[in-house]
Amino acid sequence: MIDVRLPAISAALLVASLSPIQADQAKPAVSQECAASQACHAPGVNDMMVATQLRHFKLWYAGLVQNWRLASYELTQIRASIEETKAIYKKSGPSSMAMMSPTTDQLEDAIKAEDPVKFESAFGKLTATCNACHEQTGFGFIKMRVPKLSPLETSPLSDEDFSVR
Repeated sequence: MIDVRLPAISAALLVASLSPIQADQAKPAVSQECAASQACHAPGVNDMMVATQLRHFKLWYAGLVQNWRLASYELTQIRASIEETKAIYKKSGPSSMAMMSPTTDQLEDAIKAEDPVKFESAFGKLTATCNACHEQTGFGFIKMRVPKLSPLETSPLSDEDFSVR
């Protein structure tokens, strides 16, 4: 079996360094103490979403191999990332990301039931909801998809559609 951890990390770092960071125009909500001391650094939305994309892939793969503990962990990390993004970027766009809750709840139910069929369906809905959020916030050019598992697509970024339509 191929160890995809190093390529996954390398790919995530490469994408983070090359992606346009238009979301940095939004100012993060920081405490007055932090702003006064200029000692705090809030991650950019792009950075937070790249990390979420990697978790999206890992969640899918954990479900594929039925590693339900890992799937549960990755779902928890995705939820935490969504909440952190909402907290830091309170006024960054029309989306509150609240649309993510129903689909993450469905995924949680599928994981608890250890049901690969329900998981696959809920994961597809999560992916569609990510795309709806991207559309709503002006980032519709970022299209997520259910990852592909083929000899030609072993990238942890196989969960993004890079084609131009």
